[in-house]
Amino acid sequence: MDLLDQIHPASRDLLDRVDATLLAAGAPGDHRIWPLLRRVGALPGEAVGHFAAATPERLAAVAVPLRDHADGYRSSVASVPAVAAWRGPAAEGFAAQWSTLSGHLAGNDETMAGRLLDTARFLDDVSGWLTRARRELAGALAECLGSAQAGAVRGLPAAAGPDPWHDLAGTPAPREAVAAAATIGAHLLAAVAEIIDDGQRTLDDWAGRLSDLPYPTVSVSPAGIPAGGRLEIG
Repeated sequence: MDLLDQIHPASRDLLDRVDATLLAAGAPGDHRIWPLLRRVGALPGEAVGHFAAATPERLAAVAVPLRDHADGYRSSVASVPAVAAWRGPAAEGFAAQWSTLSGHLAGNDETMAGRLLDTARFLDDVSGWLTRARRELAGALAECLGSAQAGAVRGLPAAAGPDPWHDLAGTPAPREAVAAAATIGAHLLAAVAEIIDDGQRTLDDWAGRLSDLPYPTVSVSPAGIPAGGRLEIG
């Protein structure tokens, strides 16, 4: 459990009020929340909720079987003799096919084992990004919870009914409260926008390193063995 796990439950009421206020009353026309809403494409509470539901531990758990599978490829390659114990065209065909297959399964980075390890490392990097994201969001939430704007938003009625941001007398929510909700939302969305930039840098670092690895063709076809590598018997 990290700081976001601890602070997010305590902030849900405030986040719900902020989102509902933005939906019902909008924000001042020149407020900085508008470009942030367009950029992030989500309300503040929604965006925070998505990150609160995503945990780095899940990604770390997925990386474990990938590394195990890579080890299995290497072990399999090491356990099979490179040269057949028999002689003749069939043995030559086996040697050619096994050389291609073993080189495809394990060895350098451009192998199945290498791709699996790279994928595991990629998940490690994404997990690191998510850890940073959750830490940044927890800090931004803590700042919002202790702000004067939070007090103004909490003075609004709880979100319930078709038009929750009118009080019992039907009076629209005060401009100060609407502006306060927009300010809180902008603060959170600015943090989310920076997190998105950080995530994009992580993706850019891995661009082209997780591409498909096609199976190579056998360059040499021994006498008596078809070019496709299949040995016809009988």
